[in-house]
Amino acid sequence: MLSRRELEVVRLFVSGMTIKEIAEQLNRSIKTISTQKNTAMRKLGIDRDSELFQYAQSNGLLNLSSHSVDDTGSAP
Repeated sequence: MLSRRELEVVRLFVSGMTIKEIAEQLNRSIKTISTQKNTAMRKLGIDRDSELFQYAQSNGLLNLSSHSVDDTGSAP
């Protein structure tokens, strides 16, 4: 459903990177990355970034660390 590049942009975005950071990493313009993210969201029927994060979590696109961090910033 999503192109390889759209999927890559979504994965980087939900991992915490900004559109600007993604554009720099992929050597593309901010406009191009924004368009690819928005196209992916449209294809998925998603309207908000929060829904994109939920979709990513539900579909295994988030790479969550197996280590938890407490309020002091240290791992148990």
